[in-house]
Amino acid sequence: MSRRLLHIIFPENVAHIYVDGRKYNRKEFTKAKQLEMRRDKFGRFVSEVSTKKILS
Repeated sequence: MSRRLLHIIFPENVAHIYVDGRKYNRKEFTKAKQLEMRRDKFGRFVSEVSTKKILS
């Protein structure tokens, strides 16, 4: 499972970006990034967010 969203910062003055074949606006991108932080290494959602993912 790709975790590229965690390493990308949404640029200023841009309406939307394409990542992994998907178009995101700023609101969708932040929501997808928050959800991606909740995935474990197997791609399943977990209840706790790892602080290691938040700091990097």
